Amino acid sequence: MAYDIPAEWTKEADVVVVGYGGAGAAAAITAHDAGAKVLILEKQPRDTPVRTNHTPNTRMSGGNWLCPPDPEKAKLYIESMIKVSHETIDAGWGETIAVLAESMADNSRWMRAIGADTSASEEQMNHFASNVTGQNPQSTADGGLLVSDFPELPGADCSYIYTPRPVGGVKTGAVFFKLLTDAVERRGIEVLWETAGEHLVTEGNEVKGVIARRGGKTIAVRAGRGVILTCGGFEFNDWMKQNYLRCIPAYFTGNPANTGDGINMSLEAGAALWHMNAASWRAVMKFPEFPVAFATRHHTLFSIFVDKTGRRFTTERYHLHTFGYDLTAFNHDLLYPRVPFYWIFDEKRMASGPLASEHGACLQLQGKPGSSLFSWSADNLSELERGWILKAGSIGELAEKIRADADNDHLMRAAVLKATLKRYNSLCRKGEDIDFHRPQKSLTPIENPPYYAVKLWPGGPNTQGGPKRNKRAQVLRPDDTPVPRLYAAGELGSVWGMVYQGGGNLGECIAFGRIAGANAAAEKPWQASLH
Repeated sequence: MAYDIPAEWTKEADVVVVGYGGAGAAAAITAHDAGAKVLILEKQPRDTPVRTNHTPNTRMSGGNWLCPPDPEKAKLYIESMIKVSHETIDAGWGETIAVLAESMADNSRWMRAIGADTSASEEQMNHFASNVTGQNPQSTADGGLLVSDFPELPGADCSYIYTPRPVGGVKTGAVFFKLLTDAVERRGIEVLWETAGEHLVTEGNEVKGVIARRGGKTIAVRAGRGVILTCGGFEFNDWMKQNYLRCIPAYFTGNPANTGDGINMSLEAGAALWHMNAASWRAVMKFPEFPVAFATRHHTLFSIFVDKTGRRFTTERYHLHTFGYDLTAFNHDLLYPRVPFYWIFDEKRMASGPLASEHGACLQLQGKPGSSLFSWSADNLSELERGWILKAGSIGELAEKIRADADNDHLMRAAVLKATLKRYNSLCRKGEDIDFHRPQKSLTPIENPPYYAVKLWPGGPNTQGGPKRNKRAQVLRPDDTPVPRLYAAGELGSVWGMVYQGGGNLGECIAFGRIAGANAAAEKPWQASLH
């Protein structure tokens, strides 16, 4: 339910931002610079000198933001990705896409204005060359790198991404977010920590404030001009994932505080939802000891993926941000035969580096005492001892160990897995994957025992769904009229749908965070005073 005007307000500001991630910070900075008094409500505790408590997805990310130099090409590219997924672009969405493309073109200038060094480091160039593009990407004088997830689509040659230079060994997502938080702190913008937005206050269909929970008590926060919802997706709301995503279960690597709060709040105000079945997702590892999943390194040499029956089903050099859809195949007998699936490799992959990516809430904040939940070992031996990695002297023995897994329903057969490996190794020797068209240079036989397996799940950094928004970042009702004084930005109701370009979420955080902040600050104040 939405709440009526309370008898007494606890706090007040011109613009109230619910959620302190990348979009929330950009919105708060912009609204403040437009002359508004801004208050941020953040669900998580603030950091301490010895512990990292505040883990928005922006901080957990790779720190890459999309900044296309040509807005017209960017609009064409985004529309091409939408059409691939057979979604219909109505007039309103088309306008929103155009504004997103135009605004993202200014992202790097704005980031430099708050202190970012965007000159690409050699480490960043090597990362994209080895893990993403497969070649040295084109670069710009100010550090932009051409990294297209879908180079075959029209307009893809505009997809330049930028990354802040690492500072003192701190990973780029943390560097990116610190640039934003430093800018918030310099402006003296107040943050109410451990304050979870729960409901919207409405009067005459207008949003007038927020009911929040702080220290076990309910508080009422007045928003004299507008409310901006930037409190993330529903990665850690099991009910929403089961009812909105295309396969279950799915596990995510980011912020455990992202439980769909903004979705519930916007529904109370009559909002329409969109993109609820979309996510930026890939293959992840999930273990009961930890609340969040581990992202896998996008490095599949010496390894293959097999479903629960032991068969390959895809190229292992997959599209990083859309691979989750490959796992949604439904079978009336097996339900989801690829959920979970298995990462099969030999000693060469085991010895070539950690299986887990450095991104995500478990690992990304290493370097600060007590800041990471877990430090994945460089040789993977600690995880082998934990039982997270299965080990066997033969493929037949490995199949039996996988069969013993309770989630596999005893579908794995040694003969099938042996045949799969024999077929794959023969394709490697011929130098052509005629089954799934894996790139030739990544074809390496799996024949150096012992053999290993890790259970994988669909998941990734974030969902995309939430309240539908227009080009002004206003939250829309089902009839496409805006909910007065209510705005949204970031992954909560992202403009991105099923098909997603890397760097797009952070690019959208900067772009639509600024749009939401500027438009909320420009609202005419409604007349009332603090009681």
